[in-house]
Amino acid sequence: MNRVRQIQKMASDALKVALLIVSTTAAKDPSTDASAVALGEVLDKEGGGKWRLVDINIVPDVVTQIQRQIMLWADVATEINLILTTGGTGFATADNTPEVSECYLFG
Repeated sequence: MNRVRQIQKMASDALKVALLIVSTTAAKDPSTDASAVALGEVLDKEGGGKWRLVDINIVPDVVTQIQRQIMLWADVATEINLILTTGGTGFATADNTPEVSECYLFG
């Protein structure tokens, strides 16, 4: 498939979203998390069919576990177009999500 057709196909397909929930509490008991349902609804309702949630993972607020999951999704053969993170954004010393995520952002 030539490059133009690849781009046209990507434009017509829903983009793949992976959701990383960073929560020590939810990692122990996933039923305590409400963000997956809420963000899934936002993608469905506001995304106009352009976004498809393809994977969800919950990790505790541990730097290496956050990094490992982000890298796994960023490097997978089945392309993830967007990695959303939620949680771990409080003011406690154990809240690491913004600092960990920042090193993967480039513009």
